Amino acid sequence: GLKRGYLSTLIQNKYYFRKLAQCLKAMDVPVILLKGAALLPAVYNDLGARPLLDFDILIHRRDLDKVTGRLGDLGYKSHGVYGPHVNSVSFIRDGETVLPLEVHWHIENAMFPNFEMFKIERMWQAAIPVKPVVSEANLIEDYEGLIFAPHHQLLHLTVHALRHHYDRLVLLCDIHQVINHYGGRLNWEELVREALECRLSRPLYYGLYLTKLLMHTDVPQHVLDRLRPLSLGLEEKAFVYFINRGIHKPGLQYLVYFPMNQGVINKMRFLWRALFPPRDILAEMEALDGSEIGIVHYLRCMGWRMQCVWRLMWGYGG
Repeated sequence: GLKRGYLSTLIQNKYYFRKLAQCLKAMDVPVILLKGAALLPAVYNDLGARPLLDFDILIHRRDLDKVTGRLGDLGYKSHGVYGPHVNSVSFIRDGETVLPLEVHWHIENAMFPNFEMFKIERMWQAAIPVKPVVSEANLIEDYEGLIFAPHHQLLHLTVHALRHHYDRLVLLCDIHQVINHYGGRLNWEELVREALECRLSRPLYYGLYLTKLLMHTDVPQHVLDRLRPLSLGLEEKAFVYFINRGIHKPGLQYLVYFPMNQGVINKMRFLWRALFPPRDILAEMEALDGSEIGIVHYLRCMGWRMQCVWRLMWGYGG
């Protein structure tokens, strides 16, 4: 059964990657492959290693109009909203079995507490080319793109895993695979320095800690010691409580996001944005056009946030 599942995934992914290569060639702009699109050919070195739900790529914001036009020529339609607080837009193609294409121009949206601390241009400068895969089973046409440098790859994957409150083991498996693949080439000192500079030490710490705990990954203890928070507030203690018991509830990531904000004013601003997100963020959450957003949607959003808080408090109390 595992063999049949692997072969089915391999055949599907080979087809999906051929379609992705066609899109990337048509765009004719610099592109960084993200997550599964980057890891399967360059880290797992096996297109059948795991299934894909979509393709994530990173472009420069200035290239978005050109990309939209080129993808439109291929039959893709944009699905989502544009705005100063939204970092991506999805492109879907009707009438053919292809994966949605998630086009990002930043790896986080402006709701994230450390959005301004991300060194996105530094990530572009340090990006490395995807080496052609020589195995016929893994050949992706003749396209050669870019992927994040190893330390940026880990920063991105750990932030992404926290945002999804570690609800899938594959989120940690990706981190494990990156560490195993690069081995001695991974500059742990540069990784820690960048995480501290960007105030991403908490997402990086929890991602590495859980990967080492559950996947037995070779993460140096001195790295975890440098990243570990010096003290935990009540909200972060609740986060650790849930994670240690395998509880992955929506909104769990906010228990870490909140202490990432420095100072009372920033913490209050973060709470306000969480309860009353900007119109374009709310439109993306509701899958609506920005002009359709009204007071009902804000009340519904606030109710959902309060429901998450109640569930977390109930679970912590239990």
